[in-house]
Amino acid sequence: MEASFLNPFLSACEEAFVTMFNIVPQHKQPYLLNPISQHSWEISGLVAVSGDETGIVAFRLHKILAAKMIQLSNMEVSSPEELEEMEKGLVSEFANIITGNAVSAIKDKEISVSAPDIRYGENHVIPWPRSAKIIAVPFYTKHGTFEVDLCFKGM
Repeated sequence: MEASFLNPFLSACEEAFVTMFNIVPQHKQPYLLNPISQHSWEISGLVAVSGDETGIVAFRLHKILAAKMIQLSNMEVSSPEELEEMEKGLVSEFANIITGNAVSAIKDKEISVSAPDIRYGENHVIPWPRSAKIIAVPFYTKHGTFEVDLCFKGM
């Protein structure tokens, strides 16, 4: 995947974390993700994109980081069920923000963004396209790790 396509997603993610939560994430070296390997992520926000490029963007993290993001947003939680719903909503919206901002920064392509979908629970399955490689970018923060995965046909 070309850096000119990958970098807007990295920048959008880093800027959103700083702006929304005052958390400075640091990304590490991207790697090829095996779509059938097990993983430890508990929540994934998926956004399908179409147009000049088609594929999936996934924002994946652990519940502990999602809970911290909610706390830093000054949202009050009254029950474990409410926390779970808030985590899903926050991750959905965050995946949408990252993808929308990144796509807006890619000026030479027409790309549309779908409504986000959430996958929740340990070792949940993501319906990755079989014909494309998945680039995973791990991020680290003082509150936990997360990952942004990009899977685009032809990349």
